[in-house]
Parts: sequence; structure tokens; C-alpha cells
Amino acid sequence: METRLTSNTIRKSELEAKLIGLVEPVVRDLGYDLRDIEVSSGEVCIILDRPLPREDVIGIEDCSRAHQALSPMFDVWDPIPGAYDLQISSPGESPSLRRLDHFAEAVGHEIRFQTLDPFPMPAPAKPRKNWESKLVAVDSDKGEIVVEDSLGEHRVALNLIKNAQWVRDWSIQKEKPGKGSKPGHQKANAKGRGA
Repeated sequence: METRLTSNTIRKSELEAKLIGLVEPVVRDLGYDLRDIEVSSGEVCIILDRPLPREDVIGIEDCSRAHQALSPMFDVWDPIPGAYDLQISSPGESPSLRRLDHFAEAVGHEIRFQTLDPFPMPAPAKPRKNWESKLVAVDSDKGEIVVEDSLGEHRVALNLIKNAQWVRDWSIQKEKPGKGSKPGHQKANAKGRGA
């Protein structure tokens, strides 16, 4: 069963929404941002991030600290029948986008998301649920995102989105000749390593 948290979040399952309500205040008190919670068979994955502005990344020490705080609470809450693994994770290379402010960070970049139901598209294209598009705007008043692809611009309400990830471009952009470096010369990086 699906449930909506607010118009500023994507749609989560009833269990995930319940866990977000329990975990978010604890994580916030530890100094972290709750990026998302994903529940699958036998596993609860809590994804942490740093609050904005993000000046540092989540490391193994942060995950361990959060696990030590949350594990006993999960024993008390007992939110899932049967055995499960509690995992604490950093956002990784393709961070989850759950809240409107998460989407706002990704404006101008590619995102991948899935809608709950097929979304009508201009003819002759068929309705679709799976998207990979450039995020061009976030409308906080309407709780919508605006994405652009080869079929044009589309407005999608957050409460119609099942899951979303920021598709970061980690490729290194080479400098073009004549734009700061001379052929045959190498620049040392900021830490001074190099030949």
C-alpha cells in the first residue's frame, strides 16, 4: 500500500513513511539529513547525507554512529515482523531524491525516476513510467518538478513519483586546446602531486 507524506515528498510505502517519521528526528539530532529509507525483503536501508550546505561527505564513521543510535531504537519500535538487516548508507554516486529540497539540488542535471502510473505523453509516444530527463525546475508552490527530454517539457507532481535518483556526471571534462593549457604541458593538481 502506498501513502503520501506531504506534497513536498515522493510517494513512499506505508511502512517506509512510518519509518521516515520515526527515524528522521533521530538522524537530525545526530546532525545528519535523512536522504531516504528503502525497505525490501529482509532489509531496511537508511540513506544519510549532510545537511545543506553540504561541505563534507558521509563516511563509514558516520554510518557506524547512526547505526549505534538507531539499532536499539529499532529493537524497541519493532516495525517489521521477522528478521531483517538494518543498513546505514551514504548517498553514493546516484543519490536518492525524496524531498523537494533534494530535487532543488539537482536542477540542471539528469535525474532518473519512476512514476506510480503511466504518464500521458504527446502522440505518437506511448505513456511511460520510467524517465531519464534533465531536471529544469522545481515548483515548490505546486509540489512539482519540471523535466525536459526529446519530447519537450513535462510537469510531474512529486506525489506521483515512486522513486528518483540524481544521475551525476562524473566524467572528467578535458580542457580544449587554447583554453588554459599548452600542448605537451601538464598542470600539477591542487595537492601538488605530479611529475
